Amino acid sequence: MQDLSFTQEFFLCALKPKGSTTLTNSIESSTCLFAGALLELLIGGYIEFDDKNRVLVKQSLSAGKEYLSFIYEFISNNKPMKVETVAEKFVFDFKKPDELFQLVGRSLVKDGYIEEESGKGLFKNKVSFIPNESEVTKVIEKLRAELLEQGEISDEVVVLGALLNKSGLIKKYFSKYEVQKLDERLKEIKKSEAGVLVKKLVDYIDTWIVIISTSGSGV
Repeated sequence: MQDLSFTQEFFLCALKPKGSTTLTNSIESSTCLFAGALLELLIGGYIEFDDKNRVLVKQSLSAGKEYLSFIYEFISNNKPMKVETVAEKFVFDFKKPDELFQLVGRSLVKDGYIEEESGKGLFKNKVSFIPNESEVTKVIEKLRAELLEQGEISDEVVVLGALLNKSGLIKKYFSKYEVQKLDERLKEIKKSEAGVLVKKLVDYIDTWIVIISTSGSGV
């Protein structure tokens, strides 16, 4: 099975156990999914910011990253614009969040992370994604092991933790005590010298979620 990105792992954790045509905590989770996808493009070197803080394409999208193609092509096919503008164009077109949902979902079907099911009745034109609960558990246990134990922690795990926290989904998988410990751990990491990049990534998430959330009624 392929290794998942933090965008894919977040999507997997945000699905409802019995299947979803949207993510749990739909507005918040869709906002975080968009922020995660944008951040993944940035970290991967596919997009960059110019001196006017506008987003533009830097290099071609790699194989295996097709689930990011919708946002990548949207940025590529338009003149350079600030994140605020990208967010506004994204949230005011209800088809865009659904397109991202479909692409990320289908990227997880092949290797058995989720199962795709056609909708029924009033939702016959909707696709439902059913998560493989054992794979969800693996993601959460990895997160728990790295964030709750003292030791080395990957940037990807910190980003995933931040996305789950901002979407409100962290409470679905962790106890109140564990959530408190996670918050403390993230603060420690952000204050450390090794956490400079991590702090920048988490700050990006915080900023983008505020921007996206205030660009409309939500995604």
